[in-house]
Amino acid sequence: MHPDREKLDTYLQFVNEEMQTAKLASEMWFRSAPGAVVAENDHFVRSVLRRGLSHAEPPSESGDVEPLPTGPAALRARYWQRVVDAKPVAVHFGAADLDGLDDYFDVATDRSSQAAVARLRAETTPRSPADHLLRSVEQVAAVLGTSHSESCRQTMNLLSTDWCDLVRRCRNGPEPALPTADRVLSAFYASISPELVRQRLLTPPSRSRHRHRGAAEASLTSSQAREMARSYMLARLCFSAEEVRVARRLASHPRLQYALLATQLQLVAASSHRARQLTRDWGTARVLLPFTEAFVSSNGYRSSVTDLAPNPKLITVLCNNLLPAVAGELLIRDAGPDDLDAGTLAAGVQAAYQRGVFAVTIGLFHGTAEPGVVSLSGFSRRVCPAARPFAAFCRRWLPYFFERYPGPGRPSRWSGAPPARTAKAGP
Repeated sequence: MHPDREKLDTYLQFVNEEMQTAKLASEMWFRSAPGAVVAENDHFVRSVLRRGLSHAEPPSESGDVEPLPTGPAALRARYWQRVVDAKPVAVHFGAADLDGLDDYFDVATDRSSQAAVARLRAETTPRSPADHLLRSVEQVAAVLGTSHSESCRQTMNLLSTDWCDLVRRCRNGPEPALPTADRVLSAFYASISPELVRQRLLTPPSRSRHRHRGAAEASLTSSQAREMARSYMLARLCFSAEEVRVARRLASHPRLQYALLATQLQLVAASSHRARQLTRDWGTARVLLPFTEAFVSSNGYRSSVTDLAPNPKLITVLCNNLLPAVAGELLIRDAGPDDLDAGTLAAGVQAAYQRGVFAVTIGLFHGTAEPGVVSLSGFSRRVCPAARPFAAFCRRWLPYFFERYPGPGRPSRWSGAPPARTAKAGP
């Protein structure tokens, strides 16, 4: 047995085939790990990723470039066949069950910060915890003059730091009943003033303080918890409507599609040996569960045979989170989609990482003995454990494959229309 098997077992109690991320475990299943265990699990996952995810060696030095088909059509066919072979597993781990490869190259129109704010204003229940949080975000935005996305990140940092004090102030004396989350969030909103915001946000943010469950809990209904979880996702929706519009054109760029597919196939090929070694070392393929957003084991995770296949969910994730950042770099350069080059593509990858699309502060929700009622014990800043190495990998390989596109030369003009959803059954 692996000497750290206990760490894997602890991780699998809270993140597994059903509760696939710490975020889902908290917001969907209301089974968040205690704060201290969240921190331990994060450390474990990062150690596994370091051993299992291929590094971003320069192509000239790696000697491990995935042999690719000679043309774009053949590459798409190979990718799609790999997807089809493992599609049930990929769908279980978050991929949409779409009919053809083109359907994955899409940027959701509601991903802009403006659209997200309008949607939240229209859908949020008045005087709910989510409503108090949204009003707090708007108050911070008004004081700082920043976007709602940036203001949401700042607001969640303030709320996370002040949570325990807020809960204590909202308790009704020595009574054992928990204060309600709407009361706590209302008190938080009332505490926000221009002076406080400027004073607190001019100083370096304190480290997130993980507290054991029970130290500072508030109660709310399960529907309120899910509504609140939707509201703080505003922090990740940092793109403008114009960036989303341009990104939708980029999603149908043949050369960029080729680079995205080739990069993911390269990641799968370069990580396969490491993944098999991890499975042998740990005695179970379940140690590969942290990698499911990028690739899945087509045999599932109860088999001793590891056969990796790309998860097309990654294409959707990159379209929604990377392409708007690339679009932003084009707009900064006063350029259009036709002007995309390898340097701008690499800059877009770096911009996506720096703009925080792979990080969000979430609530730590727990079920209670009372049906339909959950508790909120604090917050945890979630950063995708693979964000840094994966961003480095993409900065290296996306431009590499973009420059080596074997199809016709880049056209002087191309339609750039968003891909239509069709019912075709192949690539």
